[in-house]
Amino acid sequence: MYTVMVTGGIGSGKSKLVELLCERGAVSIDLDEINRMLISSNAMLISELVDRFGSGILDEDGAIVTSRLARLAFASEQATHDLNAISFPYITEVVTNYILNVECVPRTDAKILVVEVPLLTEAPEFARLADEVIAVVAPSDLRLARAVARGMDASDVLARMRVQATDAERTLIADTVCENICSIEELGCWADAWYGERMDMLEKQGS
Repeated sequence: MYTVMVTGGIGSGKSKLVELLCERGAVSIDLDEINRMLISSNAMLISELVDRFGSGILDEDGAIVTSRLARLAFASEQATHDLNAISFPYITEVVTNYILNVECVPRTDAKILVVEVPLLTEAPEFARLADEVIAVVAPSDLRLARAVARGMDASDVLARMRVQATDAERTLIADTVCENICSIEELGCWADAWYGERMDMLEKQGS
């Protein structure tokens, strides 16, 4: 499959773009879902996170409370770096196995795989798995408004923005830039054009 990594800051609309591309025929894997699975079931990862962030991230049953982990992990640039350094090797292994189909299990007839990677700039090892990187960018005030509109606390959004890469840094690693400053309908038109062009390319390569 043609593998595409979609990256962008909080509130950029990267998740919506992934959703729109899947509506057009792409298939996706969700890194947040993979991460949730890992931090709920992988004892080695849980142990490493507790060693770094303390037992306060656990509930009374010994399970990680993601909101507690996030509050500590996004408190500083160093804390975010430490979280990524601990988590990414585990996530990378799962994603690599899927892309390379290590289990050799047929999964889908889709030609395009889309992977949302919010912290791709901070985890360049993911980019090496991609045929193309799309950076979804938008002004910070618009991103803040979008995140707050979907229920996030403004101070939490700003804290995450401070420790994430900038749009300029994301653009540097991208093959394609999607400037998402308009309506969902216009983003849908962008998705239509991109998807159509890539499918034409893949059909020509296969002919």
